[in-house]
This record gives sequence, structure tokens and C-alpha cells, in this order.
Amino acid sequence: MDAFSREALSRLPLAEAALTLLWYVADDATLDELFERHRGTGSEREVRFALLVELVVGALLHHQGSGRQSFQQARDAKRLAAGNEAVYGKLRRVPLELSEAVVRETTRRLRQVLPADRTSDVPPALRDYQVLIVDGKKLKRLPKRLKALRGAGGKLLGGKVVAGLLLNEGLIVAMEASPDGEANDAPLTPALLEQCEAEPPALRLYVADRQFCDLTIPRRIVELGQSFLIRYSKKMLFFAENEQILHDAQGRVVRDAQGWLGRPGDPRRMQLRQVTLERGDEEPIVLVTNLLDAEQIPAEALLETYLARWTIERVFQQVAEVFHLERLVSTSPQGAIFQFALCSLLYNLIQAIRGYVAQAHDRPARSLSSEMLFRSVCDQLAAYAVILPAEPLAATLPKLLTPDDVRARLHELLARAWSSLWIKAKPKKKRPPPITRPLPGGHASAWKLINEAKNQAR
Repeated sequence: MDAFSREALSRLPLAEAALTLLWYVADDATLDELFERHRGTGSEREVRFALLVELVVGALLHHQGSGRQSFQQARDAKRLAAGNEAVYGKLRRVPLELSEAVVRETTRRLRQVLPADRTSDVPPALRDYQVLIVDGKKLKRLPKRLKALRGAGGKLLGGKVVAGLLLNEGLIVAMEASPDGEANDAPLTPALLEQCEAEPPALRLYVADRQFCDLTIPRRIVELGQSFLIRYSKKMLFFAENEQILHDAQGRVVRDAQGWLGRPGDPRRMQLRQVTLERGDEEPIVLVTNLLDAEQIPAEALLETYLARWTIERVFQQVAEVFHLERLVSTSPQGAIFQFALCSLLYNLIQAIRGYVAQAHDRPARSLSSEMLFRSVCDQLAAYAVILPAEPLAATLPKLLTPDDVRARLHELLARAWSSLWIKAKPKKKRPPPITRPLPGGHASAWKLINEAKNQAR
């Protein structure tokens, strides 16, 4: 690499950091090994799996989710010989198990190179646990290009995933998928639990909403030797045996009870703890858990942890809006689920970069915007591609073989990467103005109302 290339690369630390992470967690050897284990009846006759990942990631990073533009760019660079139909056909046939393995295995490698001494959103009383938030996501707006889908009215669902978000690190660590976009979350959850429990042994606390409150999922979690914190569903019966009344930091009533979930005589009946937060006119928050020791795990810590469940909703929103999941490259559920897996990979990479930047500049990671960081990464990658289009990227980066090497290089790169644009704006609670004059028919011309106000002022 000549002096100009080195100087150009030195001015693009985010681009080098992103590529260093991407190649560490998803290099060709790793992707080839994943394909061999989960290929099913698939082959690499026309398009290698590693190239397919590169094409879809390129569409998400550089072309706002346009597969056609990404394929054509790769064809112009002599990296792709097959036509568009061959690539789209490959996407239509990606096995679900392979997409699930991409999320699971790349996250496992990424966790090896996260910055040390990072802050956690888990309350101190639960720091010994890996807190896994579980929720489902429908993949919407599937294109109607397939013959069977043409002429269908309304929006089509491109599959369903149930994902696990590790709150301690802010990463999507696993997902279980169904090609049926209308599938229920509950039947997919046991397989997701099995994926999570295949990781190294650890204390895990599974946090979920009320649709997971039954006598099947909680019991399976207990059989795996783990704990759960699930919002109580009124379809279940809870019989309290004793109750303690407390107050939270805001003076609201908190009821901490122990009793039984399920009808008497039901062999699946479980002895649990129920925590209820009264919220005045709003619906109370009622939780059930098998963490029975109220002294070791206070009710307030459980409520704080459950309220962090909304983190996964924000993650799904970012994955859809920031990483271009709203524009699906493929026309099949298998392809849509594969795109979700790669969007999750990009989301995780940005969280790692955000952690390094925050640590280098002594800021909490939550104060930095993932969206603005992602835009800056894309800008720097695009700048490198324009300035040095003929320079092989692999030849420009140092060979980093161990997690310690990767961490050291990321610290060096991201210590000099900063922009005030990455700081999140302070949240503001804006209330809509009260309705003082109902509009006939529920609508009106804004231009007419503005002119009417001007005439009245005159």
C-alpha cells in the first residue's frame, strides 16, 4: 500500500473499524463453515454464500437496501459472474437454520472483542445474571414480484422471528424464525431457549411480555435451570398466599406476593412470586417470576428490569428504519429472514463501535445515537470506495488474529473518531395542543386555515 493509500485510510477510522469487526466475526472461512453445517440441500454452484452475504450487506450499507444496485456494482468489479435472477434465487432458498446460525455465531465472536469495563443497563441486584429480553418481530412489506403474490391486496408479511436481546451488552444474540408471518411467538420460544442455553453456562434471566405467560414456557425455563420475569396475563390464575406492601422511589404502591400460578390440581402448577406496581388511572404492571428471595432480589429491581424490556422494541425499530429492513431485497420469506439476520449483524457491529467511542470519550454509550454513527460509517466506507476503488481492502488492513489484537486496534482507531452529531438530542415530551375547534369532516386545508388566521390578525 502506497503513502497516499495509507494516508487516506488513516482519515477513515470508522470505516477501518467497521471492516475490522466485520472480517473478524464473519470472514470467508467462518461463513464457509456455517454454510457447510446448515446448507441443507443448498449448493454454491453459481454464488458462494460468503459472496451472497457481501452482496446483501453492500445493499444495506451503500444502496439503501437496493439489491439490484449492489449486484450490478459487484458485477462491474468482476466479483459476480451470475445474473440477478441467480442471486435472487439463492436468496429465496436460504435455509432458516443458516440465517439463525449467522446471528448466533457472529454474535458469539463479536462478544470476544467488546470493550472491557463497559457500562450495563442491568440493575446491581441482577448483575450476576445475563438478562435476555425475548420478543417477536413480523417482517413486513414483502415485495409482490413472485407469481403467487401478484395481485394480493394489502401488505404481505415476509416471516416471523423471535429474538433474544442480551441487555447486559445490548446485542441480539439469537433468533428463531418461521416463514409464516402470522405465526405465534410462543411456539417459537422453546427453540430460542435451546439456542441461548447452547452458549457457555451462565445464570440467565429471561424477560418477556404477557403473551409468554402460560404454564409451558416458564416451566421449560425452570427445567433449563434458569429464571424468568414475565408480565402476568389475566388468562392465568394466581393464588397469593402472603403479600407485602411497599412503595417505590416515586411513592407508588408496590405489592410483593408469593403464591401459585395455575389452578389447584393442575400438575403444571408453579410456585411463583408476583410483583404489582399500581399506577393510578393507568393499568398496573403485574409480573411473575421464580426469583422468590425478596431480600436478595428486591421488587424494585425486578420492575426496573422489566421496564427495560422496551429496549428490544427500540432495537427492532432501529433495525427496520436505520438498517433498511423496511426495503426487503428478496421476494420470499426465507430471503426476508436472512436479511433480518444480516441487519442484526450490522446493528451489533454498530453497538460495539458505539461502546468503543463512548469509552474513548468518557461518555455513557446510551448518549450516542446508533443511527448517526451508522450514517458516518456508511459515509466513510463510501469515501474509501471512491478514493481507492482499485485498492483491495483486505490488503490495506492489518492481520488481526486474536481478540486482544482486535480490541487494541479498535481502541487506537476509535479514540480519534468523534463528531458532536453523534450525541443524542435530549428527549422532549410534546403534548399536542388541545382541540378547540373541530373540523367539518375531520379535515381541512392548512393553507386556508393559515390565511384565515392572517386575516383575523389584520
